[in-house]
Amino acid sequence: MAAKGGIYQRAGYWLDYDRGTDGVPRSPWLYICWYDPNKGRIRRKSTRQCNIQLACDALDEHFLAVHRPTAAQRAAYTLPEALTDYWLEHGCKVVSAEAIKARLKLVTRFVEHQIAAGRMADPILPAQVDDGFIRNFREWASADPIIALRKDAKGAWVESSRRLRSLSTVEESVIQLKAALNYAKKAKRTDHLPDFQHKTRDQVTPVRTDRLTVPDIARLLNFTVEGGGSYAGHAERLLPLRRYIIAAICTLARPDAIFDMSVLPSRVQWHTDADLFDLNPTGRIQTNKYRAVVPVTSLLRTWLEATDEWFVCGRRNVGSKAEPAWQEYKVASVRSGWETARQHLGLPDGWGPKLLRHSMATILANRRVPQTERKLLMGHEALEGSQKSYVIFDPDYLLKAKETIEEVIAELRNLSPAALAPPGAQQRSTIDASVSKSPTRRAIPLMPFWKAV
Repeated sequence: MAAKGGIYQRAGYWLDYDRGTDGVPRSPWLYICWYDPNKGRIRRKSTRQCNIQLACDALDEHFLAVHRPTAAQRAAYTLPEALTDYWLEHGCKVVSAEAIKARLKLVTRFVEHQIAAGRMADPILPAQVDDGFIRNFREWASADPIIALRKDAKGAWVESSRRLRSLSTVEESVIQLKAALNYAKKAKRTDHLPDFQHKTRDQVTPVRTDRLTVPDIARLLNFTVEGGGSYAGHAERLLPLRRYIIAAICTLARPDAIFDMSVLPSRVQWHTDADLFDLNPTGRIQTNKYRAVVPVTSLLRTWLEATDEWFVCGRRNVGSKAEPAWQEYKVASVRSGWETARQHLGLPDGWGPKLLRHSMATILANRRVPQTERKLLMGHEALEGSQKSYVIFDPDYLLKAKETIEEVIAELRNLSPAALAPPGAQQRSTIDASVSKSPTRRAIPLMPFWKAV
């Protein structure tokens, strides 16, 4: 017999094991249980999960699919339920899922903090999310530091750095909270429509005029080769940052698009015959932050040819000093290397690697690259419908932008020649079977571009 409310319960549905008459579970799987008045008995459905958190998510998904809330249930619908339901039904299924998860988590932490401090009573309902709630959230989130952790010599996690959360980051959580409550209203789970005002991105994003010149970029590249003396600034450790800088120079892409660059045939990004690179991999739905198809410069081609899978990657020697065997690994951030370089070179504070995108855009504008080309290259304007099928094959497609980037590259070759050359011929490791058997650009020819469009 399933014990109602024993592990997790939502309305008339609860989570429990399939138990025998002695109450001992007969299976490791957790089951969704509910009373069926038509059949006069308890019914159950396996979640196929042993993990309680995943089983709770499965119960929530089942509940949302079959349940139609009554007026009383709509009145008792809570803010945490609204955030959870929004994540399960929408947030986790979109391209920006990780960003949405972080924003909702920040709101959840604030709610828990307010309850623990006795400033709000549990449960918190959507109607309580007013301008006062938002004002308190902004104050708390702005003062709550982002703490980076690292492992010490004994393997224990310790604080390595902390920084305050930017106003724009806080406001993104406010916007996401409003979206979650609007979603709940549209799904008829609550009768309350959020009436608080969020600030526009222009209101919370300071206007910054800091830009890097070509010599500044050259100094940054040289630093990634020479290192800065500390372990975090070691030249080999800075290889991912060097790759990121080269990608930013050649594509002017946003950071997330750069980390998504790959030569894997399955992603259909690098089209060698057309000399183009699609920043939006096959199967990924475009968002309002459009990812363009960009021309491949000479420098980008050189580094693409020296890449096995992911463009922004590090490498480790899995062989010996006498017979090195280099193995690439993907990285998700270059913040540590960037911060080391920024402090060492005295670059503007408050900026991340995105400064390179803004700097290259300014360089192209100053060298008279047409605004229409800059908009297309940076994803501020999208090629709609069938235009993508033919415009990108025009010999004049982003021609002035490509020529200007090549001019910048030529200047950088004189200022930092060592940094623009990929690491020497690498002996690929055969130790990791999953790596050695993975398809690479050299092993499998890419799909012709016209078949991928």
